[in-house]
Amino acid sequence: MRADPDPPPAPVDPAGLVDQRLVRQLAEAAAAQVGSGAVRLLGDGGLLQALAKQLIERALELELQEHLHGPGADGPGAPGGPPRAVGSVGAPGGGNGPNGARARRLLTEIGPVEVRVPRDRDGSFAPRTVRPRARRLPGLDQLVVSLTARGLSSGELVAHLAEVYGVEISRETVSAITDQVLDELAERRGCPLDPVYPVVFLDSVRSGRSGGPLVHLALGVSTNGLREVLGLWPAADGECWPQVLAGLAERGVREVWVLVGDAAPGLAEAAAERWPGTVVHTSVAHLLHAALRHAPGEDWGGLAPALHEICTAPTEAAALERLGRAEREWGPGHREVFRVWRAAWPLLAPGFRFGPEARRLLTGGGALERLHARLRRIEQVAGRVRDERAALKRVYLATLALDSPSGAGRPWAGDWPTVREELRRGSGH
Repeated sequence: MRADPDPPPAPVDPAGLVDQRLVRQLAEAAAAQVGSGAVRLLGDGGLLQALAKQLIERALELELQEHLHGPGADGPGAPGGPPRAVGSVGAPGGGNGPNGARARRLLTEIGPVEVRVPRDRDGSFAPRTVRPRARRLPGLDQLVVSLTARGLSSGELVAHLAEVYGVEISRETVSAITDQVLDELAERRGCPLDPVYPVVFLDSVRSGRSGGPLVHLALGVSTNGLREVLGLWPAADGECWPQVLAGLAERGVREVWVLVGDAAPGLAEAAAERWPGTVVHTSVAHLLHAALRHAPGEDWGGLAPALHEICTAPTEAAALERLGRAEREWGPGHREVFRVWRAAWPLLAPGFRFGPEARRLLTGGGALERLHARLRRIEQVAGRVRDERAALKRVYLATLALDSPSGAGRPWAGDWPTVREELRRGSGH
């Protein structure tokens, strides 16, 4: 009796297998040549430049074929049919067709790449891979924005791109690229927001230590515990906190459990008008700065821990006891420091209704303190800005660099479900 033949192998995705094998073979061949010194990986004439040229030009060819023939078309150049040479002239019968190619030098994040961009006869082909009249790929713009956000001045960035990537651009081009984030910011200020934010931080930020235009910042913590820049507004435009809160409400915010901000006049009233159940909590970082301005600099190292210890007390009664002890310890010479602290107590006391994890989030400073520190470092390198547009751009770029790539998508608090429950219960929502 004949044995049954072996069953056929399970179907596989040949495209996926081919892609993986080709990538592996290319990597092995490149590694051997790069290791021997026969081929460079980066820089002018490097392997990545040659590969980028091939990939970009092939993508442009496929886009032209799709433009000329569309899905399901037959004949040369149609998907699934025999290819038509990009440089060939269209069919003599008329109609649109290929019309040669134009050479273009593109600046990319791996260096300049010379490509040939195909054209059609009636000039209607607008490729997505390389936009019309574009001289840079989006990846280079993202690299410039990222390096600027991390504190490189225009001169340093120009020198870095030339030295590492072989890309030569001017300071004016760097400024034009980073100006694009203002369009992104304008779009973000108009986009819909989540209906609920457990915490919203409001802050007035300067672009450096030595003054300059003031920028209002709203930073939210979503129900998933993720940080979100809700908006930036130039204070010189007349924006004040009631207007900022009104704008957030118009964009769809229906509930804010805790609003953390400085003790600006009208903030608590504006919050109560928009979201009646919101708990308004003063910013401990702002309160510390306001109080320490009334003490000599040599006393800050001892006063700051004593004042911060008040906020970490388990109950409001314990906090008041610590406040009285600090007043007795530092004596009448610092009376003005404690007057500021007691004046802010109505906006500090609501924090004691929350659990310890939630209070650590509300009083810890966190991202806002890092933002202020980053802006001070940027000012040391790039100098002071004097107009509102430049200040707005600098602050927004600094917010983009708040998170490291490894921390992207990570909740603000380690045990976010516990913190969220503490915030919900303490705010009565």
